[in-house]
Amino acid sequence: MKAIEFAKPGIENIKIVDKSPEGEGIKVKIIKAGLNPLDYKLIDGNVVYNVNPMPHIPGSEVMGIAMEEGKHIHKGDRVIVYSHIFDNSCDMCYSGNEHLCYNGGLWGVMTNGGYSEYINIGEQNLFRVPEAIDDNTAVSIGIGALTSYRALKRARPNVNDKILVYGAGNTGIFTVQIARHMGLDVYVYSRNKDLESLGIHVLDSIPEDFSADIIINPLGGKLFGDSIKHLRRRGKIITYGMLTGRMADLDIANVYTNELEIIGSTGGTRKDLSELLGMLDKSNFRLPVYKEYSLWDIKDALYAFKDRVNGRIVLNL
Repeated sequence: MKAIEFAKPGIENIKIVDKSPEGEGIKVKIIKAGLNPLDYKLIDGNVVYNVNPMPHIPGSEVMGIAMEEGKHIHKGDRVIVYSHIFDNSCDMCYSGNEHLCYNGGLWGVMTNGGYSEYINIGEQNLFRVPEAIDDNTAVSIGIGALTSYRALKRARPNVNDKILVYGAGNTGIFTVQIARHMGLDVYVYSRNKDLESLGIHVLDSIPEDFSADIIINPLGGKLFGDSIKHLRRRGKIITYGMLTGRMADLDIANVYTNELEIIGSTGGTRKDLSELLGMLDKSNFRLPVYKEYSLWDIKDALYAFKDRVNGRIVLNL
């Protein structure tokens, strides 16, 4: 089969190679793959995780067709990959938090990923896609939508809570729509004015006196310290990224005197993914696609990823 591989970081080091599918499990023919910040940073050599093996096949978001029968997955099913590897032997796994498995990690980072014609993967990491969900949305669920859903669950929102979301990119576009589905009063700090058609308040700047019950900020860096100033008393800020930097300056006095909560969130559990697929099956979520490329034109897609304003980049096979 053909696959995308790199032996050292850098877009210029990507090659198309002939490989055999590795590992055990159900064979899946890949139809679409997502290009998200994790994949971009992985190829660029800018991730906080250890990459294994090298040379490496990237790609953590894929959608395909099951080519074999399993216990719950059937031949011909459209499937997506749950992108967390876990061993079912630690207290995190036993408590239903397998995404935090001490011996686990991210599929496509600690293992080869899905930028290839076929993969073999254990059935516990496969989820069937409901018919109502289109292919481009489906390929974006395993990381983009799941990360958003988990972050919102961690926020423990109440109906009509006011929420401010920083950015409407790969995850943000799902965050604002899921939050609206949950009955929240949604504001987004973004240049994407199209979101106003969904009943979402779009801010191109944040007024000094603006305050919210919940803030979702995956951008990190200076924006994290600035954003926490907009929390109401006993408000919650959730982070799941560091797009503009991993270090932030905080006013600690503001945090403790107002009993603010700083909550970390990463990925999601299989239970989260099952709940999310049920929600998307019954909801008319809109996923703007910036551009679609052939997987074999991935270098062009990666260069475009840096310059895109709104929407996802999808890779087709």
